[in-house]
Amino acid sequence: MTKKLFNKKSKKKAELPSRITNDTVAEHRERVLAGGRKLKYPVQYTRSALVRNTIIISVVALLLLLGAVWLQLYIVKDTSDIAYRITRATRVPVAKIDNEFVPYSDYLLYYRASMAHIKNQTQSSGDMPWDKLNFQQEQAMEKALRDAYARKLARENNITISDKKIDDLIEKARKASGLSEKAYAAATKDNLNWTMDEMKLALKNDLLRQEVSFSVDKEAQKTAKEVSGLATSGSSLADIAQKMGDRVSYVQDVVVPAGNADGGLSEEVGKLQVGEISVPIKTTATDGYYVALRQQTDSEYISYSYIKIPLTVFDSNFKKLREGDKTRLYIKLDKQGE
Repeated sequence: MTKKLFNKKSKKKAELPSRITNDTVAEHRERVLAGGRKLKYPVQYTRSALVRNTIIISVVALLLLLGAVWLQLYIVKDTSDIAYRITRATRVPVAKIDNEFVPYSDYLLYYRASMAHIKNQTQSSGDMPWDKLNFQQEQAMEKALRDAYARKLARENNITISDKKIDDLIEKARKASGLSEKAYAAATKDNLNWTMDEMKLALKNDLLRQEVSFSVDKEAQKTAKEVSGLATSGSSLADIAQKMGDRVSYVQDVVVPAGNADGGLSEEVGKLQVGEISVPIKTTATDGYYVALRQQTDSEYISYSYIKIPLTVFDSNFKKLREGDKTRLYIKLDKQGE
């Protein structure tokens, strides 16, 4: 019994800290640091594993998300609002033409507008022409391809469209409709499923393609200048058309309502005096130059004859790109009967 008590006292005495002196301070400091390392290292190992696992999970989640987006866009060909917003934010491509990528959002912009118009028609008629789906897909893709090709040519030829020009055209159309800004925006949304920003984007694409078509067609420019010169020297439109042959087309005695929606041709002719011949007119129809003769004065109708100098270069080059190996579609368009 006495021996056990003695042993306990010995152990307790041994456990008491030794006296710290100048000779033992280094040893004591190392002993304290070693005790701290026992607590520090496990925390370090846990933190690095946590960071590594977080990175792995994040990468896997990102890959799964990208895979889901790819599946919805390129396999399912989703056209919902969410899919459209994703394509607007990411600018992923739907095709490529002459090494110019076609934004998926442009394709959806036109396709969704066409489908909105069809749905509005079916609500009134009760008919459901879903067979038009394939045609609308092809039309939307063609328009998006044309826009992309026009953007490439616009960069090469330093052609730009100002925001002011777009705003002025929209304001002019709104005033002609007699609607307020709010009502005009609502009508645009109902008929085309477009916001005003999307309307401006579509209009900018149209104007850019128009300017490019006129700019690259040097032969049409030359012919238009020649026709205008002959008209100024006193030659009749009939004589000019006969001289030019198949380079131009001649149309007589056109009668249309004032303000007719023909790309601005009747508006420009309406500014002429009877018997006056215009300079070459560029219309928003983007199909050529017009040299017109005003024939009659009327407050409600405009009568005139004209020579048309068609644009051919842009369409011809675009057709070659579509039929050759310079165009690639990243989605498979549905075919009739499939």
